Amino acid sequence: MQFCRMLDRRMESVSRCRSEDRRDLRGSAFAVQSYRVILTLAMMVVMSAGCSTFSRDGDSGMLDVTNMLKPDSIRGPLERKLFGDEDPLELGRRFSDEERREVAACRSAYERGDYDQAVKLGKKAAKKFKESSLGEEAQFYLAESWYAKGEYGKAQDGYDQLFADYPSTRYVEPATRRLFAIARIWLEVSDPVAKNAIRQVSGEKVVEDTTPAKKSSDPTIRVPILPNFHDKSRPWFDTQGNALKCLKSIWMNDPTGPLADDALMLTATYYQRKGNFVEADRYFEILREEYSDSPHLEDAFVLGAHVKQMSYQGPYYEGRELKGAQKLKEQSLHLFPASHERQQLREDLQKIYLQEAERAWYEVEYYQKKRKPRAVAIACIQLINEYPDTSFARDARAILKTIDRRELQGLPEVGEYVESLPATEPPPSESPGRGSEKVKSVSDSSTDKTGPGRTMFP
Repeated sequence: MQFCRMLDRRMESVSRCRSEDRRDLRGSAFAVQSYRVILTLAMMVVMSAGCSTFSRDGDSGMLDVTNMLKPDSIRGPLERKLFGDEDPLELGRRFSDEERREVAACRSAYERGDYDQAVKLGKKAAKKFKESSLGEEAQFYLAESWYAKGEYGKAQDGYDQLFADYPSTRYVEPATRRLFAIARIWLEVSDPVAKNAIRQVSGEKVVEDTTPAKKSSDPTIRVPILPNFHDKSRPWFDTQGNALKCLKSIWMNDPTGPLADDALMLTATYYQRKGNFVEADRYFEILREEYSDSPHLEDAFVLGAHVKQMSYQGPYYEGRELKGAQKLKEQSLHLFPASHERQQLREDLQKIYLQEAERAWYEVEYYQKKRKPRAVAIACIQLINEYPDTSFARDARAILKTIDRRELQGLPEVGEYVESLPATEPPPSESPGRGSEKVKSVSDSSTDKTGPGRTMFP
């Protein structure tokens, strides 16, 4: 009896599920049919309207997709400009004749020398037509007017605003020329930097050949925090810092232009004169890596090696700068065989050789203070092998002879090396003063290759 009731409930459940499935199928069929009816009505409405809004062919009344995809129907920015199609950058509208006349009035005022009127009209037009071709032109002539008035701080702000609002502006070349001229005036660049170090790419004359004024004794130029209220040609604060911003704007906004490497060179030499060798090294490195065809390349190698060597802090600090200076000086001798600095480069390499020997000697002294004779012996042997012709090597040999042989147990090679040392030290050929003796340089032309890292230069 129980089994019969269970069977009846199972049959009722199956019957209920089938009826629900039939209702779902009827609902789906109705939805599909309704969608077809709506789509048919929509197409009838579009066909009756003729699709004139979308058509490029007035006779057919249909969307001419084939003609739209033809190459002849596509115009680039240059072609649109040649055919007279105004492209107001981003506003998506054409300008009226009255709006064009507003910017033309600003340009006319600048050309006839009425710079106050040009500034007034330029401010208004640049704000009104911002992010458009008319706004770009107005912003440029606004900055040009400030420059013509001799108010270089406001001119710098104007050119910076031009680059900020219009990164691909068509006025990039004249704007960078102005910024370079402003930087030279504010940095008070004079010989030899202005004529020798700052040479133009391909000999092209891109900067006015005017000699900047002599260096001023004005403290507001030397001290960045002192305000400037008396000279309208300079910013209120930090004249030289703003000059560096001008130079940075040049090689950031026009990296392939004729003044990019000149701006980097002037920035690097500025930091070199100020004694900030770390920053100078950074800009010389950018110049070497990014502008290999620049006429400043030789200076970037020679001066870059010099500032690297000058940034070395001594034997108690890491020697990365010293290794980098050595590499650059050797590369300079290879790359520029006609350089007038070859003799100086060889002398500098000798100094670096002695500085590296000094670093090795300080390592010996460090282990002596720690009372670790085994480490002292290993450091002495390394110093003797790498810098055998220095006074440091002579002192290292003397220390090795004083080490107790029992301390070297377990180091058979070290013991054998100590036993092979001569009993007496040969007398020095010159004064034994530290850093004053003549040593074999890695660039010494009279020596042969004596091991890894040693190179003979012609």
